[in-house]
Amino acid sequence: MDIDSVGAILYWCEGSKRDRDYRIEFVNSDPDMVRVFMKYLRAKRIDENRIRARISVHEQDDVAECTEYWKEVTSLRGSNFMSASIRRTSLARAPLPHGTLTVRYNSIALLRQIKEEITALAQELLRH
Repeated sequence: MDIDSVGAILYWCEGSKRDRDYRIEFVNSDPDMVRVFMKYLRAKRIDENRIRARISVHEQDDVAECTEYWKEVTSLRGSNFMSASIRRTSLARAPLPHGTLTVRYNSIALLRQIKEEITALAQELLRH
């Protein structure tokens, strides 16, 4: 399977679902899924300086350690990372070891392209 198909499917599953969106926004805690999505974005020849990443962690997590972890996973620089979102510890579920990562890229043109890829994939899959 090619990276465009896989990336579009990942965005279809884990990307923003807002109707009036102007940016790509992908959120996940699985490092391999994030790596594949980053490979997809890079295949689109994006300007990596425009990528913004934000980690979401619980208050007991080490923000610096989690940031370093996601920097390594994404191969992004520290300047790509925004301040972390810190949440209260939830008693309802176990915290994730490195929190979640949100990857954002402001480009309505690329967002439209991704949505077109998703539509084409859905139509192809539903024909069979």
